This record gives sequence, C-alpha cells and structure tokens, in this order.
Amino acid sequence: MVVLGDLVNKTKIVPFINKGTESVPEWVQIKKSTSFNLSMNPITKTYSFISEENEIEEVTGYKPALPQEIIMFKGEPDYEMVFDMLYHRPTGAQAHRPVLIVFYQEERKYTPSGEDEKTIFMGWLVDALVKVNNMDTENEHIAVDLSLNHIDECAVEIVAGKPTMIKGKFSGAKNETFTPDD
Repeated sequence: MVVLGDLVNKTKIVPFINKGTESVPEWVQIKKSTSFNLSMNPITKTYSFISEENEIEEVTGYKPALPQEIIMFKGEPDYEMVFDMLYHRPTGAQAHRPVLIVFYQEERKYTPSGEDEKTIFMGWLVDALVKVNNMDTENEHIAVDLSLNHIDECAVEIVAGKPTMIKGKFSGAKNETFTPDD
C-alpha cells in the first residue's frame, strides 16, 4: 500500500499585498481571486561549446509571475485595493507593491533566543509590479498580473490573524532550520 502525504490545496499558499508602508505594513490577503498559477518563467541561455556535439541550455534566472482574477465584491478589501489601482492607473514606483506569499504547508517551529517556541511558515517577501490588465464586468472580475521582481526568502508568523514577516533564511535538508537576519 502506498501512503501519500498531505495534499497541498489552494488554501495553503496565500498571497498578501501591503497597502500600508514598509515600517507599518497593512497586509491585505487576496481572498476573492479565482486563480492561482505561479509561473516561474525560467530564463535560459544556450551555449555551443566546442567540446560538445549538441548545444547546452542553462537556467540563468527566473521571472516569476502570479496572475490573479479578483472577483468584484464591493466592500472586500482585495477588490477595493485593486479597484483603487484600476481607477488611479499608477505607473512607475506607484505600481510596485510589497507582496508576501505564505506557504502554509511549510510549517516549522522556531525558538528565538530568550523567547518561547513559535510556529512559523516559509514565505517570500516580494517587490511586485502590479499590472492591472482589465475589468471584465460580464465575468465580474478585475485581472491583474503580479510580476515578482525581487524575492527575499523569509519566515512568517501569524499574530492575531495577521502575518508578521521575519527576515532570514531556511536551511537544512528539509529547510527545517530558520536563521534570522541580524
């Protein structure tokens, strides 16, 4: 008999967008989206080495994107934030937002020095370019693309239902050890 692990479903990887400031974040969970397809979009380069008969392709980086279709429920925080961006059409630095992606299926225990053990989750803190693509009133959604520009790995603690990001790195065979940044 084959024993399978826990299935990672759509509620286990959760994006938040900061509508506050860096020093006082106000994380709004994207709740009313009907899509979650994190595309890593690998960037590759092909080499034609003189010692190889065939060309060799290597991954040189990634250009991840997370398209979202926010259902237009008036009063929902994610809709209100995205509608505000659609209405005001931000460009340049104003179109960038901090995004926090929490991988709830990757739960870990962490004991900061002098404190009690905490439950944390693996996460990404991202500088995302939020591109508002279209408002589809017939299908009742606003389509946006989150271009994930700069990704910092981090830990996330949930305090009173709100995410709190802890800068640092996970390491070990199963990323079981968290080391906070100084």
